[in-house]
Amino acid sequence: MANQITDDDLISMLDSRLWLARGGSVALGLPGTLRKALCQAHTVSGPNSIVKMPNEEFRVPADQIDRLWNRVHPP
Repeated sequence: MANQITDDDLISMLDSRLWLARGGSVALGLPGTLRKALCQAHTVSGPNSIVKMPNEEFRVPADQIDRLWNRVHPP
């Protein structure tokens, strides 16, 4: 199973590359920056996640995606 990483660490990595958003087991586009993957994952209703490619060493689960989205795009 992939490792999780803290919200603060992820915020500092928003412009790093090779992140892939998923809706269930389906890729939501090509790998890009964490910021792009966050936007893609946020638009999906249902199970979603973001993984760091190429080995999926980090996984961002749905609840963490919501927290990050709220920090990056406050209401």
